[in-house]
Amino acid sequence: MALNPLLNNAHYDVQHRAYKISEKRQELQPLRLRYHEVSSVKMRYDAWYTPYIQQLGLLPFIHMVTRSTPAFNPAAITALVDRWRPETHTFHLRTGETTITLQDMSMILALPIEGNPVCMSSDSDGWREEMVSLIGKDPPEAINKKGEKLRVAAGATFTWIIQNFKICPEDADEETIKTYTRVYVWYIIMRTLFPDSSGDRAQWHWLKLLGFFDSTFSWGSAALAWLYRQLDDACLRSSADSGIETGGEEKNRWGQKSNSSEGRDTAPSVCQPRGREGVAEQASQTAPADPPCRLVPLFIY
Repeated sequence: MALNPLLNNAHYDVQHRAYKISEKRQELQPLRLRYHEVSSVKMRYDAWYTPYIQQLGLLPFIHMVTRSTPAFNPAAITALVDRWRPETHTFHLRTGETTITLQDMSMILALPIEGNPVCMSSDSDGWREEMVSLIGKDPPEAINKKGEKLRVAAGATFTWIIQNFKICPEDADEETIKTYTRVYVWYIIMRTLFPDSSGDRAQWHWLKLLGFFDSTFSWGSAALAWLYRQLDDACLRSSADSGIETGGEEKNRWGQKSNSSEGRDTAPSVCQPRGREGVAEQASQTAPADPPCRLVPLFIY
């Protein structure tokens, strides 16, 4: 069968999941969603983090994902991936073309879309020394049973992060609070917006963005570009254990059929006083009682 001349890249057409389903008659399994929930038990939010997270513009987003995580539907998200075209970055549905936009990242996930672009080097040379300067310590080197060093991506496992930064000390000074805030935000964005394909590691280069809290970044733009990239890769995966590394929160909330009054977070605020009444009171005044979250209807055929 001749390839569709309207498509820009023949490579995508013959490798696309939709081509294998419709033309090759293959029965493909739903993609595995490599997305991690955020538990306030494993990594506790502290009210002292609030002013620094607010400077980053991530306070509404963190309030939303730490209060509740919606139930994910791998089959529905896979149906969207099957209709994704990398040439146009749009979903081709029976009702027409549609896509996730920058406005959706702001309205649905409450991510800032104004500010500096997220640009960074992924070079890992000297990353341990830089990590020590940012958070005061670095994870031990990975060693197998034979005592040999293993080659792993630069960064830290979630287990190590929880063991070392789960609870901010009661008598913490300002620099210590900044360190714990930095690690907490790193932990959250790596489990929700930019998860690693291994599923258990936070990549180092994202921590570098959190060196200065007064730096304003367009996190929504970075999350959208990351999501597009993962969709481009996922629509070409057809093996039984294929998965998609990111976008569970974005795609699930964007594609959920609901009106704006349904699915709103009703869990209590994550800002627990823990004896810090003054800071907790400030947090309750600055943080929205209910983060902006608009569920856009999408009908999948």
